[in-house]
Amino acid sequence: MAALLDLKDYSKDELVNILASMNEPPYRAAQIFRWLYKEGVVRIDDMRNLPSPLRDALSKAFRISRPRLFDSKASKLDGTIKILLGLEDANAIETVYIPQGRRSTVCVSSQVGCRRSCAFCASSTVKFARNLFPREILNEILFIKMNKELPVTNIVFMGIGEPFDNYDNVIKAIRIMNDPDGLNIGARKITVSTCGLIPGIERLASENLQLELSVSLHSADDAVRTRLVPVNKRYPIGSLIESCRRYIGKTNRVITFEYVLIKGINTSRADALKLAKLLKGIKCKVNLIRYNQIKALGYETPSREEGRVFLDELIAKGLNATLRKSRGEDIDAACGQLRIAQVQ
Repeated sequence: MAALLDLKDYSKDELVNILASMNEPPYRAAQIFRWLYKEGVVRIDDMRNLPSPLRDALSKAFRISRPRLFDSKASKLDGTIKILLGLEDANAIETVYIPQGRRSTVCVSSQVGCRRSCAFCASSTVKFARNLFPREILNEILFIKMNKELPVTNIVFMGIGEPFDNYDNVIKAIRIMNDPDGLNIGARKITVSTCGLIPGIERLASENLQLELSVSLHSADDAVRTRLVPVNKRYPIGSLIESCRRYIGKTNRVITFEYVLIKGINTSRADALKLAKLLKGIKCKVNLIRYNQIKALGYETPSREEGRVFLDELIAKGLNATLRKSRGEDIDAACGQLRIAQVQ
């Protein structure tokens, strides 16, 4: 017997087509979406405004997945919560909830493990297993909304994995997040972060989605960046920046460049000046963040003063730059610290 398909893997348009084949009107798709993403139902029988024959027919072909909670840790410093969720196979993923005033952000993973091997990132130590399906990405958010009963205003694809390596599933999940009958999260409150995959940037520019794009830069020097972000061998800084310029020209959106400050690697005045020269005239923001210590990787965190001096150099050169405060450091939930914990 074939395995049942998951309703959360389908866009609203796809559900409209499925329902049409069952002689059902299009508005049923919106009803199903509201049950899935606003009510968080996990049984088709609980969709009470669907006719009983339709519920029976759907139950024969479809199911509704739910994640399993393996572990949860809350930061004593800032209220950040790191959640380890079990998937339907033997894999698990980490998701982070970050409350900050009126803004409540979920940092989602897009893959089990990561192929990109960025030198300073804990996820690089996790062997890549597979891409996440749309349902698994959406379940990261739904678990927090429905099980933790916490508000969600923003989504960032900055968890485990490179989103553009799982492009189709990530975009489908984003469209469901953005749908008024889905999670109803504004596109401008959804951030996709990439280590610099030019084909993904080019594709995203044509999606007609007002998303926030974040590019992990970390150095304006090709040799240093290749050491930190190996994909730079294939997509060097010059080509990456030109792709970003094209993206801005096509979408009229501001790009955020992420820059992790690592002591003795990319924090000198010369590094700051080279970065300012590289980004001159580009419609962008620069997010600086001091490296979050990961003992196994051997890098060191610069002092707060070193970070402030670097920031001041960028501002003096006319860049829109900020020095971001890490969240969830005490539970290894800060930028670059996520990895898949051992499931007992």
